[in-house]
Amino acid sequence: MKYFKKQLLFYTLMGFLLAFNSLGAQATYGAPSNFESTSQIMDVIENKLREDKKIIYDMTNVVGSPYLTEEFVRGTLFLNEKNYGDYLFRYNIFRDEIEFKKDTYASIESVKKIEGITITLEDGTRILVQTLTIANNTYERKFLIELLAGKYQLNKLVRATFSAPKKAETPLSGDSPAIFTKYEDFYVVYDDKVIKLGSKKKELKKQFPKDGAKMIAFVDKEKLNLKKEDELLKLFRYMNDL
Repeated sequence: MKYFKKQLLFYTLMGFLLAFNSLGAQATYGAPSNFESTSQIMDVIENKLREDKKIIYDMTNVVGSPYLTEEFVRGTLFLNEKNYGDYLFRYNIFRDEIEFKKDTYASIESVKKIEGITITLEDGTRILVQTLTIANNTYERKFLIELLAGKYQLNKLVRATFSAPKKAETPLSGDSPAIFTKYEDFYVVYDDKVIKLGSKKKELKKQFPKDGAKMIAFVDKEKLNLKKEDELLKLFRYMNDL
């Protein structure tokens, strides 16, 4: 009986953490899904394009990907440092959704965005849930990749946009393929605040009133480009070591 109760508690908790989700035609975050899994993303997009444009699009030669990595990667799911087991994960950056399955042949599910969830992949990638200020003081939970821990925690938001394929306008020009374009935004967690980094060094003083001058001096000394991940890492490793 104790074993049964323990198992029931485990599956109840897992049901709270993990939910069957899938790709809806809309790209709004947190919207309910209408399909079995986000692996149907190409079919959904192609059908939507056909409905809107009444044109048959070629979706076989898509440039880019809606995924951070095409293949599932094994990793471990944690909630507030408690281990909830190993799974296969894939990060859908177009939908801001983490797909997972227990094994290769299992159904695809998705991880709910709950504060305190962390996914550690075997390739070293660490993904966490973080609440961000988007616009007009609205808040959304997102999956971010942790790049650096410490007093200054540097995280990266990876996202993708989709551009529809286009038919050639003249016989002399070629068709344009469908394109997924990847973008990266960087955030720093400092003093219980989540700060979106700009690309200009002068913004550092406004964003970090206490240490902004030190940051700018280091950026000037090292001639850092704040648009590059490796150079941001260099800056915030320096700040963490002070």
